[in-house]
Amino acid sequence: MAMTPGIVRIAAMSDIHVSKTGQGALASVFAQVSERADVLVMCGDLTDYGLPEEARVLARDVGTALRVPCVTVLGNHDFEAGKADEVRQILTDAGVTVLDGDACELQGVGFAGVKGFCGGFGRGALGPWGEDIIKLFVREKMAEGNTTFTDSNVVLFLHGATAPSTCDFDLSYKDYSWADWLAKRGFHSPRFPC
Repeated sequence: MAMTPGIVRIAAMSDIHVSKTGQGALASVFAQVSERADVLVMCGDLTDYGLPEEARVLARDVGTALRVPCVTVLGNHDFEAGKADEVRQILTDAGVTVLDGDACELQGVGFAGVKGFCGGFGRGALGPWGEDIIKLFVREKMAEGNTTFTDSNVVLFLHGATAPSTCDFDLSYKDYSWADWLAKRGFHSPRFPC
């Protein structure tokens, strides 16, 4: 489907947990995404155990069936085997943009990605307080002086393994939601149904 001027259709998926034996399992999904979206965002847990063999399975499916730009972050499962750098390189070689505290622009939209599987959001966000290791972790994850994007066409995404997930983009957590938290701070926060 042709791109509509001024509109970028973004497909998002997460927790696909590709295994060593999953070759071809996502090919039809990637084909559908290619027909209906302009960009695919994958929000972590791309592999079951963070094994390079699993990443190669995903890379082959991306290479054979996905026809739109793809940007991703790694999730906690992608770090499990201690081979996250290899997983990242395999996906990069397949044409996937892997972000970790940095950003890129696709189809005129800025995408900022972080691991995000620790720390929470809003009032529940982990702060640089208490143990030195926590302070160090928070400082490492906080964006300092990020001035890459100055307009409103920015998508922030992460893999949030510390909170329950739902098929709806917006998740009420206790008495607030991430989308509401973003909206109160001036971000456009649409609800994306699956």
